[in-house]
Amino acid sequence: MNPTMKKIFFHPELDILRAGWKIGIFFGLIAFSNIAVTMPVMSVIKMIPGIPVQTVGTMIAYIMITVATWVMLRFVDRRPFHSFGISFKVQWGKELTQGLLFGSSMMSVIFAIEYSTGMVTIEFRDLSFQQAALTFTNSLALYTVVGYGEEVLFRGYIFQSFVEGTNKIIATLSISLLFAVAHAANPNASMFGLINVGLAGIWLSIAYFKTRALWLPIGLHISWNFFQGFVYSYPVSGTSSENEQIGKAIVVGPDWLTGGAFGPEGGALATLVMVIGTAVIYQWKWVGEAEGVWNYDQWRDDRKQQLITVTPEPVQEQ
Repeated sequence: MNPTMKKIFFHPELDILRAGWKIGIFFGLIAFSNIAVTMPVMSVIKMIPGIPVQTVGTMIAYIMITVATWVMLRFVDRRPFHSFGISFKVQWGKELTQGLLFGSSMMSVIFAIEYSTGMVTIEFRDLSFQQAALTFTNSLALYTVVGYGEEVLFRGYIFQSFVEGTNKIIATLSISLLFAVAHAANPNASMFGLINVGLAGIWLSIAYFKTRALWLPIGLHISWNFFQGFVYSYPVSGTSSENEQIGKAIVVGPDWLTGGAFGPEGGALATLVMVIGTAVIYQWKWVGEAEGVWNYDQWRDDRKQQLITVTPEPVQEQ
């Protein structure tokens, strides 16, 4: 290949495919899997009565994203699967638990402020024990799948390739903007709400950078949504469903503060909590680098060293 042409496709110092091309191939794999797997399977699933179609469809889509990630890492990057932040080292449970505790605490602070000031009450549905248990199971399943899947999609291979191709700040701001745009079509979306979703992208990105793994942001994402939707019965990013909520939050406070029909994510209280929560994660010594994480910087330096060719000096004839 012509050297000039090769530079368009490959990193000149590392001799690996450039980040932009890798991201393009990744999106192509996702599109292919959607046509070849997700859509045919979902056409069958929809014919089965009693199946939570939304949860199952979301699960299949994120399984395909995980498979696409494995394919890219195995055959394009030639790196181990755990290099993108999912592994079962000793501390993974601690990191996940930290995220679950911290995300639920942040949402509980929002609810406590609104409840104590009379801005919200919950009207609980008249459910039997069996119905409540089913609602709990549906909610936990959906928010777990979404929390895992959105982190793999927005803080996984695409995000990390973008970081390697640019830098942390550009990648974080760009993917957080994409994260907000992905929620723009949600019911009752507002500019304030989308700004907060973008801030959530920064919050979750900081959690990834702090641990260099995905377990902490996955835990944050799951518990934030679960407590928002199931425990306190708010809309989650504008969406509400009786399949995942035990009641309905009746909000009477001003929309700019509470988020109104979009849920807490559309209000200034969430902005304040998100900013403080991000600062705490960034500074808190309890949250540190995950055990056994894959070190890109070390890999890059080793790769450069491998590519150095030493040309021996010609032997002078005597």
